[in-house]
Amino acid sequence: LPMVSGSGTMQHRLPGARRKGIAASTCPVSRRIMTTSITVDILESFLQCRYKSYLQLGGAQGSPSDYARLLHEKSARVRLTATDTLLTRHGARECLRSPTVTPAVLKRGVPLVLDATLEDEGLTIRVDALQRVPGPSTLGDFHYVPILFHEAERPSHIQRSLLALYGLLLDPLQGRAPGYGILIHGQGCAVRRIAIPRRHGQVRRVLQELRELHTGPPPQLMLNKHCPYCAFHQRCHAEAMAKDDLSLLRGLSAKDITQHHKHGIFTVTQLSCTFRPRKRRKPAPPKPPLHQAALQALAIRDQKIHVYGTPQLPVSSTRIYFDLEGDPDRRFVYLLGMVVQTGAVEERYSFWADTPAEESRLYQQFLEVVAHHPGSWLYAYGSYEAAFLRRMGQAVERLTQGDPVLSRVVNVLSIIYAHVYFPTYSNSLKDIGRYLGCSWTAAEASGLQSIVWRRQWETTGAVTLKDILTTYNMEDCLALRRVTECLYTICPSSLAADQPQTTCHAGSPVVRVEDIEPPSSRREWGRAKFVVSDFEFVNQCAYFDYQRDRILLRTHPTLKQRQARKHGRQGKKNLWANRCVALDSLVCPFCGGGVLTQRPDGRLVRLTFDLQKTRSGFRRWVTRFTTTWHRCASCGKRFLPHEYLRVDEHGHTLKSWAMYEHIVHRASFASIAERMKTYFGLPVFTPDIRTFKRRLAHDYRETSQQLLAKLVRGTVLHADETTVHLQRGVKGYVWVFTNLEEVVFMYRPSREGSFLHDLLKDFHGVLVSDFYAPYDAVACAQQKCLIHLIRDFNHDIQRNPWDEELKALAADFGRLLRTIVVTIDRYGLSQQHLGKHRQDVDAFFHAVSGRLYRSEVTEGYQQRLLTYQDKLFTFLRYDGIPWNNNNAEHAVKQFAYYREIADGYFSETGLQDYLVLLSLNVTCKYKDVSFLQFLLAREKDIDVFAAGRDWHGVRPTIELIPEGFTLARRKRARDWDQVQQQPYKQKQE
Repeated sequence: LPMVSGSGTMQHRLPGARRKGIAASTCPVSRRIMTTSITVDILESFLQCRYKSYLQLGGAQGSPSDYARLLHEKSARVRLTATDTLLTRHGARECLRSPTVTPAVLKRGVPLVLDATLEDEGLTIRVDALQRVPGPSTLGDFHYVPILFHEAERPSHIQRSLLALYGLLLDPLQGRAPGYGILIHGQGCAVRRIAIPRRHGQVRRVLQELRELHTGPPPQLMLNKHCPYCAFHQRCHAEAMAKDDLSLLRGLSAKDITQHHKHGIFTVTQLSCTFRPRKRRKPAPPKPPLHQAALQALAIRDQKIHVYGTPQLPVSSTRIYFDLEGDPDRRFVYLLGMVVQTGAVEERYSFWADTPAEESRLYQQFLEVVAHHPGSWLYAYGSYEAAFLRRMGQAVERLTQGDPVLSRVVNVLSIIYAHVYFPTYSNSLKDIGRYLGCSWTAAEASGLQSIVWRRQWETTGAVTLKDILTTYNMEDCLALRRVTECLYTICPSSLAADQPQTTCHAGSPVVRVEDIEPPSSRREWGRAKFVVSDFEFVNQCAYFDYQRDRILLRTHPTLKQRQARKHGRQGKKNLWANRCVALDSLVCPFCGGGVLTQRPDGRLVRLTFDLQKTRSGFRRWVTRFTTTWHRCASCGKRFLPHEYLRVDEHGHTLKSWAMYEHIVHRASFASIAERMKTYFGLPVFTPDIRTFKRRLAHDYRETSQQLLAKLVRGTVLHADETTVHLQRGVKGYVWVFTNLEEVVFMYRPSREGSFLHDLLKDFHGVLVSDFYAPYDAVACAQQKCLIHLIRDFNHDIQRNPWDEELKALAADFGRLLRTIVVTIDRYGLSQQHLGKHRQDVDAFFHAVSGRLYRSEVTEGYQQRLLTYQDKLFTFLRYDGIPWNNNNAEHAVKQFAYYREIADGYFSETGLQDYLVLLSLNVTCKYKDVSFLQFLLAREKDIDVFAAGRDWHGVRPTIELIPEGFTLARRKRARDWDQVQQQPYKQKQE
C-alpha cells in the first residue's frame, strides 16, 4: 500500500527513480490519490455501502443531515458513559489508554485497555476497549476480548461484523481468537455478549476488498436503505439519476441488480422493456400478486399509473385516515393525527404525548374518536400503525384478534405494492404524494427529520417545534387521503353512494396491465375476440364440428346415412352375453323372514362387462344378471336382492387393463374409451374410466401404505420432490420416497417439510436427499446427493467463466470425488475399501476452511461445503449407501412424463389416486414384476406375488361395488342399496 504522509499527499517510489534522477514525490499516478487512512468509521461505512467508504478514503466531504448529527451526538454520549462505567469497574489506575497494541503490551496483563489501536498490513483500526478475561493464550492464562461502543438500541449485523473483525486482528497478537465480544449500546448502555464465529472468511474478504480500494477501480454506485442517513446522499442520488441506474428502484436488492447486470440490463429504461404481461390459462385462487420491478420501471418510463389485477377496497361512507409519529429506538409514539371524512364533511384531530407514560392516553383518545363513527374504515400507510394498535391493545388487555378497531385497519401500502404502480422510484408516501400534487410545509420533511425535531423539542420545549411536528403529521394524513382517493378512483366499484368522485393526477392516465397488447398484434392460436358482433356470429358458424353436423349433414346424403348407422349401433343391450346368472335372495333384509314369494319382471336385467385373458391376449366377456321382485310373507315388503343393486357393471380385469394403459402408457381417458370401443366393442365412457381409477386406488391404498412402512423400516431411503399444478392454477408438490425396490409417491399442498418429522420418526437408516433445508431436520444419518453439487458447480462455472477461484475449488473437489468413484467402480459400495478415502476428505475440508476467497460465488460454495461436510461423504462409513440420489430422481421422472401432458388438469383427489397406482407401477418395475399381471392377480402384496411367478387369479362369479364407494354416474335410487348384504344363490342358465 502507498504511504500516507502527514500533509495528506501520497508518496510513490517508482523503480529506477533515483537512478534517473526523478523525484519520487512528483511522479504522476494514474489512479485516484487517497488521503485518508482506514479507520473504524470507514470500516463501518464499508459494511453499509462500499461506495461511501471509497469516497471517504478519497477525502470527499459530504453534507451530513440533522439526523446524522443527532446520531453522532448520541454516539459521543454513549462512549463517554460506557468509558466512565468501565473505569469505575476496573479502576482508572489499572487501565491503559490509547496504546498501539502489540504482544508486549498485552503481556502486561492490564484488566482494561481503552482506545486501543490495531494495525495489520496498512490497516489502522481503533478499538473502543479490550478487556482481560481468563483463558489460556500465548500471553499466559488470560486473553483479551474486544469491546464496542455503539449508539444503536438494537444490534445489527454491522456491530457483529465489527466485533468479528476485532477478533480476527487480535488472534495473531495473543495466539487465540476470542470466542465473543462485548457490545455496550443504546442510551442506557446495555451490555450484550456477541458470539464471534470461528470461521472468518467473510471478514477476511472485507479486509481484502478494503485494501484494494487504494489501487483498484472504484466500486459500483448502488443506492441502498442506508442512503437517507448518509452525508453523500444528494451526490449519489444525482449521479444515479444521471445514469438512470437500476438502484433507483427501491424494490430491487443488490442481488437482483447483479443478476440484471449479467443479462445486460443496467438502466431503468432497459428494465422496463423486459416486462411481459403474464398469461393466465385458468382462474387462479385469490392470492396477493408479487411486486414486479419491470412493471414499476415501465410506469416510470411511460409516466402512467399501471394497475395489475383488481385492487380490493372496502366500501364505506366514513373513512378515517390516521398517521403516527414515533421514535422507533424507544418504541414510543408521541403524536397521532386523524382526518375523518364523511361525505363532504371533514374533521381533523391531533393527539400529543409529552412522555412515554402518556402514550396510553393518546391511544384512548384515538379510540374515542373511532367509537363516534361506527362502521367506518381506518386507513394507514404501512404496518407501523397496526403494530402500534396491537401493542397498545395487548397493554390494556384487549383481544387483538377480535378487536373491531384493528380488524378495520386498511394498509394502503400493501394494496399499492401488489396492484398499483405509480411512476415513482419508490412507494413511499412522500414520493407518491408529491406525484399526486401534495406538498409539505417543511422542505426537509421526512420521518428521520421528525425524530430530530422531537429530540430538539425534548431539549428546548419550544412551541414552534411542536407546531412543526403537528403540521407535518397532519400533512401526512392529507397525503394519505389523496393517495387513497386515487385508489378508489381506479376501483370505482368500491365507492360508496355518498362519497364524492375524485380523480387522480391529471397528467397521468391509468393503464390496465391486462389491456397491454402483446408484442405481436396478431394472435396465431386461441379464441379470437371480434369487435363486430356479426363477425363473432359468422366465426361461430365456421367451426369444423358445426359445419359437419349442422350444414353438410343437410346437403350430403352419405353423411346422413353414416350418422344414422352411428346412432343405431350405440346400444349396449345388443351385446351377446357369454354367461347368464340369476340372483335370488333367501332372507328378507327388513325382518329376516325366510318365506319369500317372487314375481318375474323382464326389465330386471343387468349386463356387466369384463375382459377375459387368453393365451394370445384379451377377449370381451359379458355377463347377464337377472332377478325377480321378492315379497316377504312376514312383513309384506317388496324388495330386490342386494347383490343385484350392488353388482359392478365393469369387471376387475377390464379396470386393470384400462389403468395399465393409463399408468404405464400414459393414455388419456378419452383414448382408453376409444380403444375399448375399437378393440372390444364395449360401451365404456370417460366417467367410467375415472371411476376405474378411483376404485383401484381405493382397493390398493393399503398396499401403498405397506410399501411406505417397508421404506421406514429399511436401512436407506431416497427422497425428492417436484412441482405440480392442479386445476384453477393451484400449485402443489409431489414427494417421492424410495429405496432400491419400493417406491411411494405422496402429494402435499406445499413444499413445507414439517410432515417429514412424523413420517420418518421411526426411520434409523441413512437418508439420501438433495440440499433442501427441511431434510436437515430429520433425525438420522444423511447423505447429500453429490450429483446435485457438481451440477451446481458446473452451472455456476458456465455463468462465471472468468472466476478462477471457483474453477480451482471445483477442480479440487472433482479430483477428490474421482478417486472415490474409481474405488466404487472397482469394489462397489463397500465401507472396507471406501474408508481409506476418509483422510483425503478431512484434508480437503481442512484446506478449504483455511482459504480466503474474493469471489462471492466461490465463498458461497466454501460455506456450503463446510456446512454439509458431515453429510457429503457419509457413504464412506456404511455399506451399500449410494453417493447420489439418482434412485429418487428416476422415480420422479415417471411422474414427470405424465405431468408433461396433464399438468394443470389434475384435481387433488384424482392426483392422489393416480399416485397410489403409480407407486405400485414403479415398485413393480424396480422388482422386475409385470404391473398388469399384478393387478390381474388381485393380490395386495407385491412381494407375495413376486414369489409366486405362476400366479393365476380366480375370476369371481359376481363382482360387487364395495360398501361406501359411490359411482361417478349413479342411475338408481339411493335408498335401494341401503339394506344389509344378504346371502344369494346363483342359478346357471
